[in-house]
Amino acid sequence: MVNFTKRKVKTLTLGEKLRKIREKSGISLAEIATHTKVKQEYLEKIESGDYDNLPFDVYVKGFLRSYAKYLDLDPKKVIDQFNREVGVRENVKKYQEKTGKRWENQLPNLVITPKMASVFFSLLIGLIGFGYFYLEVDSFSREPKLIIESPISNSAVDASSIEVVGKTDFENKITINNEPVFVNQEGQFKEKVGLQKGDNEIIIEAFNKFDNSTQKTVHVVADYELKTAVAGAQEKNPDDQEEAENKSFTVEIESREVSSWIAYQIDDKEKQSNTLHPGTILKIQAENQIEVSSGKASDTYVRINGGEFFPIDETINGFKKINLNKRGVILENHDEEGEDENNQ
Repeated sequence: MVNFTKRKVKTLTLGEKLRKIREKSGISLAEIATHTKVKQEYLEKIESGDYDNLPFDVYVKGFLRSYAKYLDLDPKKVIDQFNREVGVRENVKKYQEKTGKRWENQLPNLVITPKMASVFFSLLIGLIGFGYFYLEVDSFSREPKLIIESPISNSAVDASSIEVVGKTDFENKITINNEPVFVNQEGQFKEKVGLQKGDNEIIIEAFNKFDNSTQKTVHVVADYELKTAVAGAQEKNPDDQEEAENKSFTVEIESREVSSWIAYQIDDKEKQSNTLHPGTILKIQAENQIEVSSGKASDTYVRINGGEFFPIDETINGFKKINLNKRGVILENHDEEGEDENNQ
C-alpha cells in the first residue's frame, strides 16, 4: 500500500503579492513612500498584513490605490482582494469568539496526489510562460518612466544656468535638449543647462530599449542682469578694461530660421547648453578658446569680435562642433595656416 504525504497549500496574501512584485521590480518602499505620499510604516504594515494597526479601511484603500498605480497594477483588483481578506478576517474573528477554537484547525486538509501535482506543475509552467510573454509585450508597448524633480515648470530664476534633476529606469537613455545625459545605476540623472534671459524651454526625453519615448517640457524664466549673459566674463575695473579686451575675445551665436540646441565650453570651464531661438543672439567671452556645438549647423551663425557672421557649416543640416579662438576657426589638426578660413 502506498502512503501519500498530506501537505497544506498556502496562497499568497495581498501584502505578500505586493511585496513580491515590488521586489521583482527592484523598487524600495522608501521610493514608493516618496512618490505616493504614503508613510513607509503604513506600506510595511500592508505588506505584512497587519491591518489591525492601520487607519480606517477607507484610508487603507486610498493607500492601496496609490501603491497599485505606482506598480502598474489594477487598483480595483487590489482593493477587491483587500475587501475579501478583511471579510475573511472578520468572519474568523466572529467564529473564534463563538466557538473558542482557531479557524485554521477547522479547515480541511488538502491531500496532494501525484496526478494533482503533475497538473499543478503543468499549469504553473504555462502561467510562467504566459506571464513572461505578457511582461515582454507590456514592456514593448509601455512608455518609459520619466520623473522631473527639478526645476518646476514655469518657475523663475535669477541666474544664467540651472540644474535639471530627474529619475528614470537605469536601462533608459535620457536627452536634455537633444544632448545625451548620463544615468547612474539608481536611474538618477542631473545636468546643468544654460539659460537665456527671458523664457527658456527645456525638453527632457527618455528612451527605452524598444525606442519608446516619454517627453516632458519644462519652462523656466531667467531674470538676471544683462551683463551676466556674457558667459565667462568677469567684472573688471575701468582701468583694467582695455587690458582685458586685449586678452579676451567675444563670440556671438545666432540661430536664424529655427530653434536650435547649442552647447559651448569656454576655455577649460564647465560645458553649458540651451536652446537658441531665431532672432536671439548668445554672446560669450573667453581668453583662449571656445568650443561651440550645434544641432543644426547650417542654420547656426557665429561671429568673432564683431566681424561678419558665418555658418558653423553650411553643408551640414545636423550636428557639428567647431573650436574658435580670436583669429577664427581652429582646425582639428591645429594647423595654424588653416585658421581663420571661415572668418576672413
